[in-house]
Parts: sequence; structure tokens; C-alpha cells
Amino acid sequence: MKKKITLGKGAGIALAAFVGLGVLGAVVGEEEKAPAVDVSGEAREEKASKEPRKAVDEAGEQQPEDGELPGMVGENLQFAQDSAQAAGFYVLDDQDASGLGRLQVMDRNWTVCSQEPGPGTYPVDTKVTFYAVKTGESC
Repeated sequence: MKKKITLGKGAGIALAAFVGLGVLGAVVGEEEKAPAVDVSGEAREEKASKEPRKAVDEAGEQQPEDGELPGMVGENLQFAQDSAQAAGFYVLDDQDASGLGRLQVMDRNWTVCSQEPGPGTYPVDTKVTFYAVKTGESC
């Protein structure tokens, strides 16, 4: 003898809500890509990229774009890192300027003593190193 399985009203409502949220998530999660028009007038999709744009030199080799690296001496290490990234520099390192070899786990608790390279214009793929001490210590 077969047993008929029935769902109560609460289970039916829960199932409907679950399915509805899944559909809503699929619709909201879709990324919209704005069509761009190239010089020929044809529409194409354009994707945003975090990679730096590269220029082509005379030999046809791609060269990284230059960026303006700000001076961060005296600033909070986290702010210094954020500022360097905002300027397009993503190859970052930080070191303990006291010479004790400590790791900068909480970047907000460290103050920048020096940086390499100094402020100026560099290719954005240049490695930037911030030398810092714990806030309150002298450089």
C-alpha cells in the first residue's frame, strides 16, 4: 500500500519563499555590462580590470603605466598601503624599521618611518616597501 506524502501549509510557504529568494538572488546577482562603442561604431562588451593599463614602447613591448607615488612617512601603515593602491601600486611590502623583525599584523598600529622608493613618478609595477614601527615608538 502506497502512502501519500503531504506538506503542511508552513512547509509549502517555506518552500515557496526559498525558491523565490533563489530566483531573486539570481536576478540581483547578474552583472550588467554596458555596451561600449568602438571607433568602427560596432557595440562590444567591456570588462573592468584591476590590471594596470600598459603602453607599448617603440620595440612593440608593453610597458606599465606610470603612477604618482605619494610620500607616506609619518602616516599610519594601513593608510599608506591604501594610498599606494589608490595610486595604482599593488606590489607592496612592509618591514619592521626597528630591526627586530616583527610582523605588521595590525597595520593600523604601525607608523611609516621611510619608504622605498620615495615619493615620485614610477611604473605602477614598481615594488613599494614601507618601513614602520609600532605607533608610539620612535623611528
